[in-house]
Amino acid sequence: KKWCGERAHCDRCGSGSNGGDHRAIVRRPRPDPVKNLVATAMSYEGVGGGFRDEPELLQFATERYVEAEASAVDLETDGLTDLQLCEQYCRECTVSVQRMFHVRSLGRVCADALRVGAEPFPLDLLEDLAQDDDSEVRQSVAEQLGVLTDAIKISRRKQEDDLALGLLNVAFLLVEDDSDGVVAAAEDATATVATLCTTGEERAFLISRVEELCRCEEEEIRISGSKIAGELAEVLGAETTASTLAPLLTELSKDDALQVREATVRATVRAGETMRGTDAVIQLFDIFSSLANDPVWSVRKACADSLVGLSKSVGQDAFAAFAQELFETLANDVSLQVRTGMLENLGPLIAELGRERTSESLVDHFVSMAESTGGSASGLQLSCAFAMPGVALTLGRERWAEIRGAYDMLAHSVHWKVRRSLACSLHEMARILGSELAEADLVPVFQEMLGDTDEVSIGVVNNLAAFMRQIPPTVRLDHLHVLARIATPKSDVTIGNWRLRAAMTEQLGDLSKILPASANEEMTIPLALRLLKDPASAVREACIAIIGSVLQNSSDGSSSAWRSGQIGRAMSTIKLMATNQHWADRQAYVRICGAFAGSINDNVLIEELLPLMLMTVDDNVPNVRSELAKSLANLQTKDIFAELPDVSAAAEALRNDPDPDVSRHCVITDRSKHLEFSTGLRATPVK
Repeated sequence: KKWCGERAHCDRCGSGSNGGDHRAIVRRPRPDPVKNLVATAMSYEGVGGGFRDEPELLQFATERYVEAEASAVDLETDGLTDLQLCEQYCRECTVSVQRMFHVRSLGRVCADALRVGAEPFPLDLLEDLAQDDDSEVRQSVAEQLGVLTDAIKISRRKQEDDLALGLLNVAFLLVEDDSDGVVAAAEDATATVATLCTTGEERAFLISRVEELCRCEEEEIRISGSKIAGELAEVLGAETTASTLAPLLTELSKDDALQVREATVRATVRAGETMRGTDAVIQLFDIFSSLANDPVWSVRKACADSLVGLSKSVGQDAFAAFAQELFETLANDVSLQVRTGMLENLGPLIAELGRERTSESLVDHFVSMAESTGGSASGLQLSCAFAMPGVALTLGRERWAEIRGAYDMLAHSVHWKVRRSLACSLHEMARILGSELAEADLVPVFQEMLGDTDEVSIGVVNNLAAFMRQIPPTVRLDHLHVLARIATPKSDVTIGNWRLRAAMTEQLGDLSKILPASANEEMTIPLALRLLKDPASAVREACIAIIGSVLQNSSDGSSSAWRSGQIGRAMSTIKLMATNQHWADRQAYVRICGAFAGSINDNVLIEELLPLMLMTVDDNVPNVRSELAKSLANLQTKDIFAELPDVSAAAEALRNDPDPDVSRHCVITDRSKHLEFSTGLRATPVK
C-alpha cells in the first residue's frame, strides 16, 4: 500500500474530493478470482456506482486492488513428485505463509520420498534454506534435522557417501546463527545428526568442528560448543569421550566467561553418564569439584542443581562419599542462592543415596528446610513438602520418626501451597507408612486439611478413595460424615465450590468398592442421588458417570437386590426422572441409561430401565431425543442390545427424525465406522 499523491477528485472511487490524500493499492492482476468477485459485486444494486460498466470495474480491480506481495508466481506441478513440488515451493514461492508451510513439511515429505523411492536427498536445498534471510525458515530447518537424519538412515545405501558431512555442515552453520531460537534447535539436533558419522574420517571431522566451536572467540559460540560436547559423549562412546571431550571440558571449565563455565557443569554430567565404570571418570569429578569452588555464585549454583546427575557416573558408594562432602560445602556456601539451590535438591539426593547411605546430617538438613524462616522459607518449605514422599519412601518406616516433626511443621505451614502439596500426596504417604502409622500420624492431618481452604482440601478429595484404602476399615467408617459435608452447597441459591463437589463425586465409585454394603446404602447411595440434583452441571455429569458403579458395588449380584432396599428405592428415584415434567431430568435419565451399559448387569438394564428410555423416542424436546440417539449408539456396541427389536426400531425412528440435530447424531454414528483421513501436499485420502 502506498500514497499516490493525488489531491484532486478521483472520478473512479470518489476519494480525495475534500482535498485529502488518495490511497491506492497496487497489486498484480489475478483475473480469475477477481472476475468472480466482480460478477458478484455487479449483481447487487448500488455496488460499483462509480463505474460505467463491468469491464471498467474489472480493469480497476485487477490493476489497483490485487496486492503484489500477496500473489504468487504460478508454479508448474504436473509430473512432479511430492519432494520436487515441496522443493520448488521452498525455493520460488513468494507468499511467506505458503512457503513456510512447505518448509515445515520438508522433513516429512523427504522421509516419505526416500522411504518409497530412489530420489536424491535435497542437501543443496537445506544449505540454501540454512542461509535464508527469514529466521523462522532457518529455525524450521534446524528443528527438522532429526527427521531428516532418520530419513537418511533408512535410505543410506541409495544416497551419496558425503551426506553425513553435508548435514553436519548444515547443523554447525545453524549453531552459529544470530537467532536464539535457531541456535537452540540446532544444538538439540546436532547430536542426532552426529549418529550418521560411522567412519573414522567423519568422526574426526565432527570432533574438529566441536573443538572449533569450543575455542571460538565469541562467547555465545563457546557456550554452544560446551552444550554440544556434552550431548556428543553418548554418540562418541566412553573411549573417545575420555581421550577427546574430557580434556576439552577441562579447558572450558577454566574459561573466562561465567556462562561458558555454567554450561560446562551440565556438559560434564552428561559426559560422566557415558564414562561410567571407567578410570577416566575421576577426571570429570575433578572438573566438577573445581567448578563447585568457582568464584562466581551462579556457577556454584549450577553445580548444586546438577550434583544428583553425577550419580550415573560411578557406583553408589563412590558417589555417596563424593556427594556428601560436596553437599556440605555447597549447603554452607556464602551465597544464599547456592545454599537454597543445594537444599532444594536435597530430596532427590537422599532418594539417590538410599537409606543405608543417607547420614543423619543430611536428614537434619532436610528437617531444617521445614523449619526455615525468612524470605526463602516459602520456597524451601515447598521443596521439602514436594520431596517428602520420596524421602519417606527412601528412609522407610524405621526412620519415619526422624522426619515426623518436619511433616507436622509443614502441615501447619502458613503457606497454603506447602499444605496443598502435602494434601496431594497424603494417600502416597499412607501407602508408604502403612495402616498403623497412617492412623496415628496422618488421619489427624487428613481431618485438618478437609477443613482447610478449598485449594488445600481439593488435594485430599482428589485422592480420597486411595487414602481411605490405606487406613483400617473401622477408621474409614468414622470419617464418612465428611462426605455429606463436602457434597452440600453452602446455600440453595449459590453453586458454591462445585469443583470440590465434582472431585468428591468422582471418588464415590472407588469408595463404594472398599466400603461395606451397609455403609453404601446408608451414605454413598443417598449422596449420589443428591448429587444428581446438584445445581452445577459438571457435578451432575460426574455423578451420572459413577452412579451405576455405586449401585453395582452395593448389590449382592442378584436381580432381587435391584427391586428392594436402598438400591430399589434408588432405582425408583431414577425412573421417576424419565417422566418428570422438566426436560433436563428426562435427558439426564437417558444419559444415565447410556452410562449404565458396562456398569450394571445387562439384564437389569433391559428389564428395569430400557422400556422407559425407549419411550423418550417420541419426546417433544429435541435435546432429549438427541441424547437418546447418543445413548442408543453406546448400547448398540454390545450384541445383547443391538439384537433387541425395540432398540433397532427406536434407532431407525431417530434416523428419520424431523429435527436435523437429532438425525445428524445418527448419521455421525453411522459414519464414524468409515472414517477417512487425508495428508500430504495433494491431500490424498488414506483409509
